[in-house]
Amino acid sequence: MAATTLRWPTDPRAGGDLPGSPSGLVGLLITGLDSWTSLHATRRLIADEPLAWVVVTSASEGPMWGAALDAGARVVLPSSVRLAAVCRTLASASRGTVRPFAGRRALLIGSWSQLLARQEELCLRVGSLTPREHEVLSMLHAGDGISRIAQLLGISPVTVRSQVKGVLRKLEVKSQLGAVAALDDLLALGACPGYPGTRGAGAELSPN
Repeated sequence: MAATTLRWPTDPRAGGDLPGSPSGLVGLLITGLDSWTSLHATRRLIADEPLAWVVVTSASEGPMWGAALDAGARVVLPSSVRLAAVCRTLASASRGTVRPFAGRRALLIGSWSQLLARQEELCLRVGSLTPREHEVLSMLHAGDGISRIAQLLGISPVTVRSQVKGVLRKLEVKSQLGAVAALDDLLALGACPGYPGTRGAGAELSPN
């Protein structure tokens, strides 16, 4: 993640500066928005620095864009955008005249709120697993089958199948693939407590 502050010429015809932003000051933030840590750092920076933030990201348009907008970013641009377009957006942001996304802004912020709610729900479900069920789920996620898990844990395949059923029931999924996909959804953003390198989905990331 890289950020810089720019002082852009302010056009007096623009009708004033962006509310909450010092005259002519614009923040340019380049970030991947590809992990919970990156997302938290982005939202914290935007919230703490009252600038007209323009975010450029490699993330696809969707909930991650909504997270940046919800934190106060003025506009989010894809990393594929041309430099000239970035400069025009920075100039508009400094004047408070940029009006990106039209109705999509609310939709993007809404998609972020929905994602956060889903992540929190999944975290609660994963958190309800017993230590052994956590272990079995991690092994399933690593690609191990029932027989291999039984061998590694020194228990019978029947016991492993029983534990897998418990995992499926608690995660409210119908198959082992569904359980693996649910864990993938959490690990993709590092938002699942109880697994290495992750943090709680709601920690310091509330949409409000």
